[in-house]
Amino acid sequence: MTDQPGTPAPAPRPSGGRHYRPPSKGQRAALAAAVVIAIAAVIGAATILARSGSNDTAAGSGATPTTNASTAARSAGSGGSTGTSVAPGCALSVAAAPEIADAVGNVAAQSKDCQITVSAVDPATFAAGWTAAGATHPDVWIPDSSVWVSWAAGAGVPVPAGSPSIATSPVVYALAAPTAQALSVAGPVTINSLLGTRLSATPIRMGLPAPRESADAIGGILALQSAVAGQSDARAALTWGLRSSPANLPTSGSDLLARIGSDPGTAVPVTEQALWVHNQQAGSAQAVAVYPTTGVELDYPFVALGGAASGSADELLRSLLAAEGKAAVQSSGFRDPSGAAGAALTGAAGINPQAPSGSALPDTATVESAVHDVEVSNEPSRLLAILDISGSMQAQVPGSGGRTRIDLAKAAAKRGLGLYPPDSEIGMWVFSTNLAPSTDYRELVPVGTLAPGPDGVTGQQKLAMALDGAQAIPDGGTGLYDTTLAAVRALRASWDPNRVNTVLILSDGMNDDANSISLPDLLSTLKNEANPQKPVTVISIGFGPDSDVNALTQISNATGGSTYVSLDPNNIGEIFLDAVGQRMCRPNCGAG
Repeated sequence: MTDQPGTPAPAPRPSGGRHYRPPSKGQRAALAAAVVIAIAAVIGAATILARSGSNDTAAGSGATPTTNASTAARSAGSGGSTGTSVAPGCALSVAAAPEIADAVGNVAAQSKDCQITVSAVDPATFAAGWTAAGATHPDVWIPDSSVWVSWAAGAGVPVPAGSPSIATSPVVYALAAPTAQALSVAGPVTINSLLGTRLSATPIRMGLPAPRESADAIGGILALQSAVAGQSDARAALTWGLRSSPANLPTSGSDLLARIGSDPGTAVPVTEQALWVHNQQAGSAQAVAVYPTTGVELDYPFVALGGAASGSADELLRSLLAAEGKAAVQSSGFRDPSGAAGAALTGAAGINPQAPSGSALPDTATVESAVHDVEVSNEPSRLLAILDISGSMQAQVPGSGGRTRIDLAKAAAKRGLGLYPPDSEIGMWVFSTNLAPSTDYRELVPVGTLAPGPDGVTGQQKLAMALDGAQAIPDGGTGLYDTTLAAVRALRASWDPNRVNTVLILSDGMNDDANSISLPDLLSTLKNEANPQKPVTVISIGFGPDSDVNALTQISNATGGSTYVSLDPNNIGEIFLDAVGQRMCRPNCGAG
C-alpha cells in the first residue's frame, strides 16, 4: 500500500493567505514565563460560560456568561462553548484543545444536570498553567494527543492512567492543490515522492513547527521516519525532511494552512480535520491531504483530573461517546474514536475519508527520540572546509565528461555549502605543500557567518569567490595529513558549544609530503587529542575512483566522521544531507 493523496481539490480560489532551532536556555526561561502568564489569561479571561437563566461566572474566570447555550457555539477552533445547568452547586470545568472545544461545548450544552464550562486551551501550555501560582484547575482536560498527557504527568499534573479517546484525526501533509496537481503528472503524490523532489530543480520543502509545541509536527516526523525506513537513501531523505523547513513556522494547523497560498512549495503537517475546516473557508487557497502509508492520529483523550465533579465528568464522557455525541464531533470534521469518518468528510475537497486513520502517537521514549532527531539535525553548524589544490587534483576523473578532480571539488563545495542556512558559520582553507613559509595550507575565508557582514557581502558570496579563484598547483604536493591535524586543532581551539563543529576535507586523499606526519601518527594524535567535551568531526569527500579512500576513511573514522566518494557534483547534495544526518545516529552510524 502506498501513501495516499486526498481527493484533488477544485481550482484554488484567490488566496489571502523554520528552520526549527532548539531555543537557548535563556529563551526557554523566557518562554516558560510567558506560557504561565498566557495560560492564566486563557483560563481567566477566555472561558465562555453558557448557563440557562443564570448570570453566574465561572469560578476564577472573570468571564461574562452568555444566557443562551444554543447561541454560544461558534465555528471550530474558536474560543470555546459551554453547557447549561439546572442543578445549583453542580459545576464542571473543561479545558479542551481549541479545535475541538466547540464540538465538546455543543454536547455539553445538552446537559440538564450541571453547569459545564468549556475553555479553549493550547495543549502545549497546559502543564505550565497547571503549576502556575494561583492557577485555577479544570476538572477535565481534552488535549489533541495523549503525548501531552505523558509530558504533563512528568511536570507534576495528576493525570490518571489510561484516558479514553473521544475523537481522532489523522496527521497528514497538506500541500497546495496546484502543486499537488503538478506533481501528480509523474505519479501518485506520496510522502516519498515529496521527499524525492529534493533531487529536482524545484524541491518541495517539508515544513515542521517546533515539535515540543505541536503534536501535528511530531506526527509529521514519525510519518517521515516510517516512509524512508529500509531505503538506501533513507538518511539523506530523512535529513531533507527534517531540515528543509522554512524558519519559525506557526504551531497551529489553521495558521500553517493559512500560508499555503503564499508558499505552495512547502508541505506542512496538520490534521485532516484542520484541512477540512481550512478548505471550507471562503477565499482560502485549497489544500490536498497526503496520507502516510503508516501514519499516526491525534486521539483527543478525555482526561478526568479528579475532584468533587468526577461524577459529572463521567456523565459528560458518556454523552460524548454516545451516538449523538459522536455525531456532533464528526460534524466538526473529526473521526470517531475508532477512526471512522462521518458524513462531513465524505466528498470533501482534498480529503480521503477512506484513508486509514493511523495509530495514536507512540510511547514517550519513541516520541522523545523523534524530537531529538529534529533538534540535532537542526543544530547550527560551524564548519572549516579544506580544499586540496595539489597537482594530483588536475587529473581527469573517468566518466565525468573531462572534468578534473578540482573541477568536481569546487562544484561540489559550491552546491554543498549552499545547503547551509545563513546562521551557519563556515570558513575555507586550501592546501598543497609549502603554501606558506611554515605550513602546507593557506586561509582563504576565516570561519564566520554566512549572513551579510558590515560590508554587505554575505559569507556565502565570500566562499563562492574564494572557490572561483582556487587553482591547482601543477607541481604541488599534497600536505593532507599536516593540514588535517592543523584544521582539527584550530576548530577545537575556537570550539563553539552551541554548534556542531566539523572539518570537511575535499581531496583525492593522496598525501605525498615527505616531511609531513605519517598516517599512523596522525591517527593516533587525533585519537589522543580527542576531547569528548569538545568534539570535532572530520567528514571527507574523495574525488575520482582512484582516490585514496582508505586514508580518508581512517582519518574520518578516528573522529567519528564519515567518508564519501563523488564522481558527479550534482550528487553532492545527497552527500551533504547524509553527512548531516549522521548527527542522529553517532556514534553508531552505518555506512554512508
